[in-house]
Amino acid sequence: MTHSRPVALLVILSSLWLASGCLKQGALQPVGPEDSWQKARQLFERGRYFRSQEVLRDIVLNYPGSAMIDSAQFLLGRCSFEMGDHLSAADEFQRVVDKYPFSKLVGDAIFYAARSLYEEAPAYPLDQDCTNRALQGFQRFLEDHPGHALTDSGYHYLALCREKLARKEYAAAALYRDLGEYASAVLYADVILDNYYDTSLAGPAQFLKGRSFFALRDWPRAQKELQTYLDKYPDGRFTVRARQMLSQAAQRSGPADHSQP
Repeated sequence: MTHSRPVALLVILSSLWLASGCLKQGALQPVGPEDSWQKARQLFERGRYFRSQEVLRDIVLNYPGSAMIDSAQFLLGRCSFEMGDHLSAADEFQRVVDKYPFSKLVGDAIFYAARSLYEEAPAYPLDQDCTNRALQGFQRFLEDHPGHALTDSGYHYLALCREKLARKEYAAAALYRDLGEYASAVLYADVILDNYYDTSLAGPAQFLKGRSFFALRDWPRAQKELQTYLDKYPDGRFTVRARQMLSQAAQRSGPADHSQP
C-alpha cells in the first residue's frame, strides 16, 4: 500500500499535465468563423493556398450566415486561381455573384471570373469558347461597374480577347485564300471587319478582301476594297502591293470575270 500511493499520485499528476497540454493546444486552434477567417487569410498570404482552401470551405459550409461569408467565397476563388485551376476559380467567383448579389465584392468576382476563363482558353487555332465567355464577362464588368479599381485591367483584357478571336478568324480567312477559296476568304475577312474592326487584324483583313476579289477578277470590287485599304491604312504593311494591284485592276476593269487568275 505504501508503494501504491506514490504511483497513484504520479498517474494523477501525469493526467493533469496531459490535460493541461491538450487545453493549451486546443486554445491555439481557431474557434468560430472570425478566427478561421484570419487563419485562412494568413495561409493565403503565405502562399499556402490548398490549406487556406480547407479552412475557407469550413467557413462556407459551417458558417453560411457569418459576416465574412462572401469574402470567404471570393478568397476560395483566389486560391484556385493562384494554383492554376482556372475553371474551378471561375466557378467559385461566379458563386459570389449568384449567392451574394449585394456584396461589395461582386465587381471583383465578375472580373476575376472572366480573367480565369481568359487564362483557361487555349491558343487561338483551338476552340475559343472560354475566350468568348471571358469577353462577355469583361463586357459585363465594364458596363455594370464603371469606375471600379480594376476598370483599366478590364479594358486591357477585353482588348486581348477581341484580338485573339480576330486572329482565329483571320487564320481561317488566310487558309481559304491559300486554298483558292476566295469567296470564303472574303466571308471570314468580313467577320473581322464587322466585329473586330478595332484590332490589329482589321488592316490585313481589308487587304485580304481586296486581294481575294482581285484573284476572282472582280475588278470593280477589287478596286473598291483596295482603295479602302489605302485610305484607312496609308502606312500599312501591304500598301505597296495594294497600290500595284489597284493599278492593275483599274487597267483590267470591265465585266466581272470569275475564272482563276
